[in-house]
Amino acid sequence: MLTKHFRTTSHFRAIVLLCLGGTLSSLILLASPAWGQDSDALDLPMLRRALGMSGLRRSIALDAPLGALLMRNNTYRVAKLSSANAKSASDEVSYNSSSAIGQFNSVLDIGHTNDTAYFLKTTARHVDFEVHDLLKASVKRFDLGVMAMRNSSAGNPRYLGLSVITESNVGRPQFVDGYRIGGGIGLRWEGGAKISNTWALSFRSEFLNWEGENYMNRPNLMPQPVVNPIDNSRMISNVDIIRAANAFGGRGQWRSGIHYLSNEYEPQQNNMGMMVSEPFGDYERLGFFRTGYLQMWPLGNISGAMAYVEANIDWEFENNLDQFLSDKTIVSAKLGVNWTFAPSRQLLLEWQQFEGVERIRSRNGLLLTILFDDL
Repeated sequence: MLTKHFRTTSHFRAIVLLCLGGTLSSLILLASPAWGQDSDALDLPMLRRALGMSGLRRSIALDAPLGALLMRNNTYRVAKLSSANAKSASDEVSYNSSSAIGQFNSVLDIGHTNDTAYFLKTTARHVDFEVHDLLKASVKRFDLGVMAMRNSSAGNPRYLGLSVITESNVGRPQFVDGYRIGGGIGLRWEGGAKISNTWALSFRSEFLNWEGENYMNRPNLMPQPVVNPIDNSRMISNVDIIRAANAFGGRGQWRSGIHYLSNEYEPQQNNMGMMVSEPFGDYERLGFFRTGYLQMWPLGNISGAMAYVEANIDWEFENNLDQFLSDKTIVSAKLGVNWTFAPSRQLLLEWQQFEGVERIRSRNGLLLTILFDDL
């Protein structure tokens, strides 16, 4: 009874976080001053500039909270599984991982009235992730949806969007002969609002139903490979507050937010007729608070080019995955170049480095993003 109550409470907490961003953003939309009237034509170039300057365009384009949550989740799972399969325990275990991310993001104008613009939002994303000597994994993701944007008389944009999301995953542990493969489909709800000249709010919430199978071959113990189906319901949500202003000879953005992941698994039975459980049971939860600062400067005399540095601190406020790996605080540094090579078209190249305060886990990676907002 206590376990059931605990799971129900955690599930309720995840749902609350999932809805918080949408509620806040919707309240801002409803409570904001009157939108431009029919006599005031919607200025799309001004709206796009305001999105970029406020940090909201970056919120739409980048899936940093999503990637951070899923990569952390995989590291925790690998830590427990590899510990269970290790021949001997070690007092000093570290988990070093790397990632390579390629992403295309587009927000294309598909029509507008005098006060509302409608956009087709598309995101295609490929991720290769590796925990050295322990796991190799890849993720392919495609999102397609519609986004509505409005601009107030003060030039403060607000947007709401709904997308269908699809995802395909392959994971191959290196410490056993096996793999996990599958895919899912779900919905994403997102929004944001520029509140003033310096403050903005963004949120993103999604639900994905994932189905696949887990394969493991242990010829010394089993006469045939062990295979079991997997049915996973995943919820991810984040809410960010952004403060953007001119600083240090360029443009700065301070961003703080809450990021939350919950996984719930259906009961599993393998082809041997035995019940199978996930490393942390039927319910996984992971939440962290992130605060950080991004600073951008014009890059020499190169037209449209900006160099930037970013630093973040992540602190896990909820985690039921840290039985074999406890490193709750992560600091990260990012170095990149953002080049606007044509109106509403950008190329972003970024190097990322993540380090745990306890020196137990680290990750480095490369991110390439293309933004294509017109034809």
